[in-house]
Amino acid sequence: MVITDVRLDRFECFRGLGSDALAFLAANCREMEVPSSELLIREGQVGQDIYLLEEGSVCVFRGEATASQSHLFLEAPTILGEMAMVDPERIRTSSVIALSDLRLLRMPIATFLVFARTYPALKQNLLQIISARNLKLLAKMS
Repeated sequence: MVITDVRLDRFECFRGLGSDALAFLAANCREMEVPSSELLIREGQVGQDIYLLEEGSVCVFRGEATASQSHLFLEAPTILGEMAMVDPERIRTSSVIALSDLRLLRMPIATFLVFARTYPALKQNLLQIISARNLKLLAKMS
């Protein structure tokens, strides 16, 4: 299936970008499906890709999946792996597991970083998403 700018338009991180920018970004995404209960992102690894969750829901956790220290549940549409874009050499500090069958778009972090330098609104949107998620985690932990 062709990835179009309309598909990317659903994601908060791309808000404010024009159709030309979205079309350029879409050309660099690859489709991916992940079955329920599969680990998408593993804690302790360096991130290589970001994931745009089009359909489904995930759990973000630390430690063992059955006895995690903190949980954050996310539903589509959302972005996953966003912290690795702030610091591409950063080791993942959380895991992400599929709670349902997922439909995703995948993009290499290096490619996304080029776009973030080209389109300042993209970087600003991403920082706002990270800030909101951190606040949500802190509220859940207290």
